[in-house]
Amino acid sequence: MAGPAPIDGTELGDLLDDLVDGSNVHAGIRQIASGIRAIATDPHLDTAALQLLLAQLAGSSDGLDVTGAIGHLIEHLTAHTPAVHALDDDQAKTVARQGWLTQHALTDPDLRGPAATACAALDTRREVPPMTRLTDKEREELSRKNAEKNKQSTNRPR
Repeated sequence: MAGPAPIDGTELGDLLDDLVDGSNVHAGIRQIASGIRAIATDPHLDTAALQLLLAQLAGSSDGLDVTGAIGHLIEHLTAHTPAVHALDDDQAKTVARQGWLTQHALTDPDLRGPAATACAALDTRREVPPMTRLTDKEREELSRKNAEKNKQSTNRPR
């Protein structure tokens, strides 16, 4: 299996570089950028791992994913931090409302449609046929065949 395409010089790589460029970047943002880079360059992603990652990033139908977490973080920061409490009431209400709108936008189920569709497209499981009941005659025939095969087997202790 070929490794992932390098991200340096790509839109993603440039965005991550810009995101952490500067002395006033929060340590948490640096960790987020590092995590995104690690995911993007992981050479061990198989189909199942990719499917899970897409669901965790933005493909969860109930908003329990990274995109939803960022929305809730923004809402929390704009309503429940000392910096906002220090503002005058009108300004604090504006900040809190915009945070709530951001949270609402980032937890909207419609936002998850493309990632959820990609997850579904990666699903390689085959449908299991429903169990059918065997008739007594079919069960006897199956038992006879199994007994016959067991007699022929060289892997069974005798």
